[in-house]
Amino acid sequence: MNPTTPTIGDGTRILHFLVDTIMISILTYIIYGWWNFHVLYWNYKPIQFGNFFFATMWAYVFLFEWIFLRTPAKWLTGTKVISEQGGRPNIFQFLIRATIRTTIISMFGLAWNGKPWHDTFSKTKLIYATKAVG
Repeated sequence: MNPTTPTIGDGTRILHFLVDTIMISILTYIIYGWWNFHVLYWNYKPIQFGNFFFATMWAYVFLFEWIFLRTPAKWLTGTKVISEQGGRPNIFQFLIRATIRTTIISMFGLAWNGKPWHDTFSKTKLIYATKAVG
């Protein structure tokens, strides 16, 4: 990776947050409705919506970034996740990234080192994806 490759700004990260949060909310609402159907008719244990939301958020972030290196919002902006060395992050980096990103404290890292804590602690960064030629 070229060290002069521009990284992603705060505005793009805010767009990622908004788009992904809307998609996660819709997905969570569907899963929550499915679960509540089972609670009503088969006496499953009721679970609060917030628990479904954070579990769905973690799975969404982890699976999309682990498989594709990007979430749907990152596809929208043409960005992807890479390791600090410029390659594909390992599975532990994705686990750390998804776990920290699921917490509300993730963005506080911007104030201290210019990037969110999920990038800092997972040793990853967000860059513009290269366009395929052909």
